Amino acid sequence: MGCINKLIKALVAVVGLVVCAAGNAKNVEQNAVLTEQVNAAFHYLVQGDTSLAARLLAEQNKSKQQNPELSKLDIMLQIELEDTDAAERRLLTFETRFAHNPDTFAFAADAWRDIGHQASIFSKFGFYKKGVKAKLRAGEVAPNSAEYVALRAGASAHGSSYGADDSLQKPLTDKAIELDKKWGYVARLNYAQNTDDQQLGVTAAQQAVEDFPADFVVLERVAQYYWTIDDISSSQQHFFRACENRPQQKWYREIKWINACYQVAVFSQKQQLLPKSGVQALNLLLKTYRLPTKQNLDIAELLLDIAGGQNSELAVQRLRDIVKLGKDSALFKRAQKRLVRELKR
Repeated sequence: MGCINKLIKALVAVVGLVVCAAGNAKNVEQNAVLTEQVNAAFHYLVQGDTSLAARLLAEQNKSKQQNPELSKLDIMLQIELEDTDAAERRLLTFETRFAHNPDTFAFAADAWRDIGHQASIFSKFGFYKKGVKAKLRAGEVAPNSAEYVALRAGASAHGSSYGADDSLQKPLTDKAIELDKKWGYVARLNYAQNTDDQQLGVTAAQQAVEDFPADFVVLERVAQYYWTIDDISSSQQHFFRACENRPQQKWYREIKWINACYQVAVFSQKQQLLPKSGVQALNLLLKTYRLPTKQNLDIAELLLDIAGGQNSELAVQRLRDIVKLGKDSALFKRAQKRLVRELKR
């Protein structure tokens, strides 16, 4: 009888393990599906189409505050809708709920900046200050991660008016350099920019690109640095290289990629620099983003402005898409007017 009882217990244990494994497999599958849905919604959102994000968040209403990726999507939806009050509330909740994760504050820093851009002139400083504090907090939560230490080091330069200690900038920069080569370069560029040390900055930029010739983060940061010292030609060159090395989709990193590609073309238009690079950069965007939205119409029109009728087929196609599929009457009229102009060439 004792043997039978032991056998029954063993069978129960095995069944329990099987059920547990099946449950875990189901959770993994559900998480993978949700990740795909979030990525698809964000892909629409960066093009200015809020429909997928709004629908997914409505479907996941009960769990969106428990899932950091859904929370990020919700925050970015409110920013896209320019509902600064809702964005602020959600962002404060997000920072509190996921305070153990440094990525929470790295994301929040960019989100606070975006909210600040939209806010009234009287409120801007408060949001920008929250952004600086988020960068500081990221480095505090992960004191041995070079990425977040570099973020904290750069934010420290803002000083006491932003709640920072500028005396920490140099030791934190040195620590980031010691921890990791790539993020060490980013920290050095931040330090050079903050201290107006152009010799250090140019040297760091050249070395960084030599060591990381196909790294989006490095190339985009180098491009930004050259822009701050008014070396527009070098800035355009490195924005273009950043544009050619699209990063894996990751919230604000993808937005930085879009901005990098677009900036190449802006330099082509306003500074009369390398129109070919601008045309190639915008074609990369139009190959990636195909919805009939204002953002994509802006890209298409800029491409037509600098291309001179050459290599602009995707821009014309986007105009046709907006005329055929667009639901916004003002957008329809704008696209139709430009399309008529192009077809008369």
